[in-house]
Amino acid sequence: MITHIVGNRPQFIKLAPLYRALNQAGCVQNIIHSGQHYDENMSDVFFQELGIPNPYVNLMAGGGSHAQMTAKAMLGLEEELLDKKPSLVILYGDTNTTLAGAVVASKLCIPIAHVEAGPRVHCKANPEECNRIATDHLSDILFCPDQISMQNLQKEGLGDRAYMTGDIMYDTYLSIAEKTAQDASQEEIIVMTWHRQENTSGKERMESILNLVQQLGDKVVCPLHPRTRKCLTEYGLMEKAEAIPNFEIIDPVGYMDMVALMQRAKLILTDSGGVSKESSYAGAKCLFMLDLDVWEDLVRDDWIHKVDPQDQTRVEEALAFARRAKHVPQADRPKYYGDGHAAAKMVQALQEKNLI
Repeated sequence: MITHIVGNRPQFIKLAPLYRALNQAGCVQNIIHSGQHYDENMSDVFFQELGIPNPYVNLMAGGGSHAQMTAKAMLGLEEELLDKKPSLVILYGDTNTTLAGAVVASKLCIPIAHVEAGPRVHCKANPEECNRIATDHLSDILFCPDQISMQNLQKEGLGDRAYMTGDIMYDTYLSIAEKTAQDASQEEIIVMTWHRQENTSGKERMESILNLVQQLGDKVVCPLHPRTRKCLTEYGLMEKAEAIPNFEIIDPVGYMDMVALMQRAKLILTDSGGVSKESSYAGAKCLFMLDLDVWEDLVRDDWIHKVDPQDQTRVEEALAFARRAKHVPQADRPKYYGDGHAAAKMVQALQEKNLI
């Protein structure tokens, strides 16, 4: 029995192709949902769209501080893993759910595979960085999305556990993009995602982001995260947001709808590491609202351009970047993250290591 532990949207997307590939290899599997994302639009719809079974349990560990969320997930995971006794646990990305799964599985002596291992932003003030480092060092096999991630793990003495598979999110993106191809005559837009704690924990910061949106001028479509909506309301900024003429706020969308939006985009404005990388798949350059080099190749190539909405000089640079932005054809997009067959390479590596 293989147990997949997931808790948010990017992890569901990463899970889907690997679940299918393991199923084809004859593996028995189950899925635990930590409940880190518990809004139906943020969670349940993804399993339906991606064609994977619903989790057999939801631990409802969402909400609270980082410590509270991680602790709730650990307690629930320990109970489930002791009951089901899987031979392998597969973890995804860098969330509190991932850290909880790594700690619990390692203490129960269950082998761990980590999907999207090795990215580093070299800043321990970033909570996800701590989660990544701990999970990589506790895992038995590490699947890297790019060569820089491989190099990071080699520097940390983990090279013998690491495999360069490419980004499994690219597997899913390609399969969905075929179904959501856009009419070239449609209006090009800016797509925005906005959810990080660094960008929602203060009124001044949130207001500066709204000012940036307004200055962009072009139509900005934002599937608004529940936490961001809640914070805008609490700070009395929702009315300001809704009054920006070029700002279209919509409810959270499933992955198919998100891919369709990105295919229309000439630019993506985000604070999501995953979305900033997916911008290269969609052919839309990215304004990134955090001072972190999550995907170093894309930052070096000026595909990802960092912006601090509270620094007017950086805002002016970002606006100039946005004015130059246009949709990039497939042949001219960066190709750092594999060939869209990451799941098959992961299954092969697990077989070589006798983990399945």
